[in-house]
Amino acid sequence: MARAIGLKLLIIGLVLATGVACDRQSLTGDPPPSAPLNAPGPPPPPDGAFLAQMAPDQTSQLTSLGVDVVVPGEVPPAFAIVEMRIDQGDPGPAYLVVYQNDLNQCFAVEFAADGIGDPLPTENRLPLQPPLFGDQGYGLNYGPFAEADMQSQFPEPNLFTDWMLGPSGAYRLIGATYIGDLFESLGNCEDVSPEVAVALAESFTVLSADPMGAD
Repeated sequence: MARAIGLKLLIIGLVLATGVACDRQSLTGDPPPSAPLNAPGPPPPPDGAFLAQMAPDQTSQLTSLGVDVVVPGEVPPAFAIVEMRIDQGDPGPAYLVVYQNDLNQCFAVEFAADGIGDPLPTENRLPLQPPLFGDQGYGLNYGPFAEADMQSQFPEPNLFTDWMLGPSGAYRLIGATYIGDLFESLGNCEDVSPEVAVALAESFTVLSADPMGAD
């Protein structure tokens, strides 16, 4: 009888010890002992996940300009191209690619071979370090214009980078105010955050003729 009681107590002790171990794992977040050590990484990008969310026909249109086409290398997947303008005329080639997401945020990449000027100062500015263009003191300008006269004429907030110079011309990222002036259908679009704008500009890369971005 005593032996049976002792065996029963031993079994109860083992059950309680197992429960304590499970509780400790749930509190600490430690994986169970049987968890694999080499867990698989994130899944590969789906078919159709092109560089800069750009379809092959859009890539062909831009690369037909005969210039270095620069686009963001890391576009959030929620964004899609909604407008694209290409110009071969005077004073030289130019293009504009507009992105928008389901939150009605938008931004655009603009290129001009010639005819650019110095940006008007705004109340706020963040530094840019785009690897493609080197450390040239470029920045993101945002908020109201700094000059009172400009503020009274154009009270809307701004968001645009400096023009960044490359072999083919100059490139910049622009925000909702500029886009709304160009496209009536996007007049109510909103800016991405300055931090997102900096990340987009710092990811600028040259678009190759291969839509997947391979050289």
